[in-house]
Amino acid sequence: MPKRFVTLAWIAAGCAYLLIVLGAVVRISGSGMGCGDHWPLCNGHLVPALNDIPTVIEWSHRLLAALVSVLVLALAALAWRGARSLEPGARGAAYTAVVLLVIQVLLGAVTVKTGLTPVLVILHLATAMLLLGSLIAAACPPWIPTPSSWILIGLTFITVLFGALTANLGAMASCGGFPLCNGQVIPHAGPLAAIHWTHRVLAYTLLAYLVWWVVRSRQRRAWELLALVVMQIAIAATMIQLGFPGALQGAHAAVGAGVWATMVIRAVRPATDPAAAAAASPRGPILRDTR
Repeated sequence: MPKRFVTLAWIAAGCAYLLIVLGAVVRISGSGMGCGDHWPLCNGHLVPALNDIPTVIEWSHRLLAALVSVLVLALAALAWRGARSLEPGARGAAYTAVVLLVIQVLLGAVTVKTGLTPVLVILHLATAMLLLGSLIAAACPPWIPTPSSWILIGLTFITVLFGALTANLGAMASCGGFPLCNGQVIPHAGPLAAIHWTHRVLAYTLLAYLVWWVVRSRQRRAWELLALVVMQIAIAATMIQLGFPGALQGAHAAVGAGVWATMVIRAVRPATDPAAAAAASPRGPILRDTR
């Protein structure tokens, strides 16, 4: 794998992660319309008057999105030029990133024009997460995720999306208390509570899955992933008890995106020893282990 391609893929992935976090800051701070309903301009200008915080935050988000766009296109160009020296998986991931980028840009424009419809906001985040995942995959070939890896990645993806759905529909306060929802195992407080509770149940399921993996494999990376998820749940519990302060909401979003990125990294890391190669079997360890 050409070092330049791998380096660019990791830089693009890092910027894509920051873009997801900054997108959460836009939502938490209420800055989604900081540039009005103008797109791609901001309040009708290429460089807007930065005289209020919402405009600064939203414009910064758009600038970072532009940087990610340039990096993704540059990565695809490198993949095209160096096709013979790249793993097929790396090329495919780079080209997939371009497709996801186009979808992401279109969703971003429609989201602004339609006034931040919750469903579009969720789709926007989902595409951003898939874009981040494809960039990580481009940096990590050769890779053959196991069936169990796909289960773990899928569970993490759905959990994060339900968290975003909970936040964007205003369902955060619909489940009081922790770990139960309003003191109930099955809440009876309407659809918003059901959405919030589904997010929690998914998180608990992910936690249980990782605990099972730790007991079964005793791999260090299993402990790392488990620690991340425990930290995420601890932040969520504290956030609920303190009335959802913005700083903790931001931390929850950042760690959630970090959990997603780490899950993908651990799933697609190449095998470098016989034990890791055996992990490609459906009966092998859940994720690769290069240590």
